[in-house]
Amino acid sequence: MPFRLLWLVRIALVAIALVAVMPGKAHALSCSGTITNIDFGTPNLLDTAPVDVMGTLTITCTAIPLLTVIKLCPSINAGSGGASGSARLMTGPSGNTLSYQIYQDSSRTQAWGSLDNPSLGTVPAVSLNGGLTGSDTVTRTLYARLFAGQSTMLPGGYSSNFTGTQVVLTYAPYLLVGLGSCVGYVGTQNAYPTFNVTAAPGAVCNLTTNDLNFPSTGVISSAVSGQTSMTVACTRNTPYSISLDNGQTGTAPTARKMKSAAGDTITYGLYRDAGRSQVWGSAASSQGVTGTGSGANLAISVYGQVPAQTTPRPGAYSDRIVATIAY
Repeated sequence: MPFRLLWLVRIALVAIALVAVMPGKAHALSCSGTITNIDFGTPNLLDTAPVDVMGTLTITCTAIPLLTVIKLCPSINAGSGGASGSARLMTGPSGNTLSYQIYQDSSRTQAWGSLDNPSLGTVPAVSLNGGLTGSDTVTRTLYARLFAGQSTMLPGGYSSNFTGTQVVLTYAPYLLVGLGSCVGYVGTQNAYPTFNVTAAPGAVCNLTTNDLNFPSTGVISSAVSGQTSMTVACTRNTPYSISLDNGQTGTAPTARKMKSAAGDTITYGLYRDAGRSQVWGSAASSQGVTGTGSGANLAISVYGQVPAQTTPRPGAYSDRIVATIAY
């Protein structure tokens, strides 16, 4: 009788052990993923700093077998815009492209790549553990950067679409096995989330001015000339017009007034040409300087002249001109 009871206990223990290690039905395991769109907004192509934004990858697995770890490798390819070396591209107006990259880390040093295209970067390994519920959800942040130094690209809408096999979440169950890397990894199942990368840079201009200093003189018995410059940068194919107002007390482009602390004035004019024949005033009067941007900095000369006039008291004379660029 005791021998029979011992035999029954052994059978029960074996049955319990089998339940603990059986991974369950492999075909019931299912993983899915979503990636939020990455939108760089309306970046200023003339800025010298990159634009950083983020996206989120969310992965959910269900029917995970007991004591099983799911190893998943989220592979992100180049997208519909393609790539140039290690940089991904968005395509825009007239075939123009904007370079950007997606990273695994907030410092944006470790690119997030593809198992099929290692030049884009590495693929991070992700693990999920169903615990007692058999399901798990994890999130990973995608750190994206639009590179600076793309001022010669046209304003407009740019995009790259990640559909089909551009994003592949390849995964498989592992029984109590370490995560390891994704190098050479081939899972038994795949999921294919989609997302878009977009940017819509607008037309923009930057204008930098410099003071015009006339040389010191005594009696103003003849014209006194001076010259300075301003720097204009506009996005490619962006037309612009630069106007100069009449200063603080002037009444016309050739009747601007420099004023001293004592209240005396000196009349002067500003011109668009070295011959001082084309006055520089408002665009509304067709007296402004016009052009079309190329994305590069352009130096524009400003020519000044003090005509012969009754010499006021000696002193320092000045005026303030407001330059306006319309585009």
